[in-house]
Amino acid sequence: MAAKTDDLNNLVKAVRAAFQRLKALGENLHGDLGVTVAMRAVLETLVENGPRTVPQIAQSKSVTRQHIQGIVDSLLQDGLAALDDNPKHRRSSLVAATRKGQKLFAEMCRREEHALSEIGSELRQTDLKAALHALVQLNTVLEHHRRETRHAA
Repeated sequence: MAAKTDDLNNLVKAVRAAFQRLKALGENLHGDLGVTVAMRAVLETLVENGPRTVPQIAQSKSVTRQHIQGIVDSLLQDGLAALDDNPKHRRSSLVAATRKGQKLFAEMCRREEHALSEIGSELRQTDLKAALHALVQLNTVLEHHRRETRHAA
C-alpha cells in the first residue's frame, strides 16, 4: 500500500509541475494578447459550453465564485464577455463570450495547436493514451472524494 501511495504522491507532484509548465507556456504563447491563463480557461468554458452563470463556471472548475467573478470582471472590461439576462434566475446573469472573445479564443487555440504539435512529436502515442487514462481516472476519484467530503461536512 505504501508503494501505491508513493506512486500517487509522485503523480500529484508531476501533475502540479506540468500545470505550472503549461501555465508558463500559455503565458509565453498569449502574453501579447493581454489575456491571462485564467481568463483563457473561462473563455474556453464559455465558447465550448455557451453562456453560464458565475457560480456554474466556478463549480465546473472547482474554485470559488469570488475567484471566477474577478476573472469575469476582467473579461467584461476587455469586451471579451458580456452579461445576458438569465430567465431562470433574475439575480445571476449569464456570462457569454462576445464575438471578440470568440475570435480571440480561436486565435489562442491556433497558437496552442502549433505548440502542442511540436511537443507531441517528442512523445509516444501509447504514453499519451496511458497518461490520459490515468488522469481521467484520477479526476473521477478526486471528484467523488470532493463530493463525499463536502456532504460529510
